[in-house]
Amino acid sequence: MKHTVWSAPLALFIATQASAQDTVVVTQWDQFAQSGITAAGPAMDELIASCKPALGGAEVLRTIAPSIGIRDSYRLAVSAGKTPDLAYTWPAASVLSGYARIGALAPLDEYFEKYGWDQVNEFYKGRNSYEGKIYGLPMEQDLMGVYYNKDLFAEKGLTVPTTYAEFQALAETFKAEEIIPVAFGNRDRWPATNTFSLILGLTAGRALEEEVFFGDEPWTNPTFVQAAQTFQDWAEAGYFPRGFNGVGYDEANALFLSGRAAMTITGTWVLQDMIRGAEFDLGVFMLPPITEGVPAGTVWGEGSQWQLAATAAPAVRDAAAAYLDCLVSPESRKVWVQKGHTVTIGTTPEELAAWGADPVVQEFFAGGLATPDANFYDLHTTLPESVTQVLYPELQRLVGGQVTAEEFLATLQAAWETAGANGERWIP
Repeated sequence: MKHTVWSAPLALFIATQASAQDTVVVTQWDQFAQSGITAAGPAMDELIASCKPALGGAEVLRTIAPSIGIRDSYRLAVSAGKTPDLAYTWPAASVLSGYARIGALAPLDEYFEKYGWDQVNEFYKGRNSYEGKIYGLPMEQDLMGVYYNKDLFAEKGLTVPTTYAEFQALAETFKAEEIIPVAFGNRDRWPATNTFSLILGLTAGRALEEEVFFGDEPWTNPTFVQAAQTFQDWAEAGYFPRGFNGVGYDEANALFLSGRAAMTITGTWVLQDMIRGAEFDLGVFMLPPITEGVPAGTVWGEGSQWQLAATAAPAVRDAAAAYLDCLVSPESRKVWVQKGHTVTIGTTPEELAAWGADPVVQEFFAGGLATPDANFYDLHTTLPESVTQVLYPELQRLVGGQVTAEEFLATLQAAWETAGANGERWIP
């Protein structure tokens, strides 16, 4: 089984040549590199070899694409009619349903039934479905949390906060010590979406979010205003580095890993780099609810999902599905945990402990999976692409103090109404 680094024209040329031969070839795009976001390359490399028998003589022609860039690359490939047979890309929900709506993806219902992929619960099936058919196999479980420097906390005599007021007090303490409270960088624009998703869920709760995302409640409701104001307040209070809108995501993580920031709020998709890069005792906790009465929870969703192109030949689809069944098997899930510090959907905290997962991995998932009924939505994957493209710059303006919370949400409401009129909204 071959693999290469990102080179779309070359990969497509080779795939064309290989397809002319008798061997069934599955072209695959994935984002499992050796470093950076979703740096589960060591796990993928091992599974490429161990899952080869499942292909029944077929070959996989693999292309590694950057985690962030693969989203845009896949969109361009769909537009050009050059989609790979198998892709591991993000986001699901509204964007995936958009591909299904135009006939770019193959339904996977027969493979779900054949292989019994029952680790995918109804929540995730809904996020990977369109008009009653399933179009994605979600694999990687994503959660949001607060990474923190245990050594720095101990040095200052501080403990993990159990209330939002205690979190605010922590931030003020570190600011007074001239230590950045939260390493946040938003030059890439998408990080603010994750942070705001967390603040929004802990302010509004899942039930109110669903009234807005899937019902008739407007974005401009008072509780959403409170959430937007909270995010802006963090920036104005100095919780973030100076010039944070010009700081890259990787640079913000480097501030934390170097000990210059006490905390960073991000997801499980960088567990690999956090574990490998921290030179201090690393810990993680769940941000407490911001509004009284809102239950504890966190943002959750699939990191990405496997999807098959509608243009893939039946023999290619069958080979790819058998290969996917191997990639999500219990044996493979253990490799993902041990070699990639990546947790697949359906993996339990008990399994993580039995497989010797890094303590930080266990800590993150024990906290994040303890509140499944209260966990809420990631805006990246819930909103239509057209709304997300409005959200990115408007969040920069919000945290930069250029617009008020009310103005920010009014702009989102207008984009939301336009997306609804165009039939772009995703409803599970």
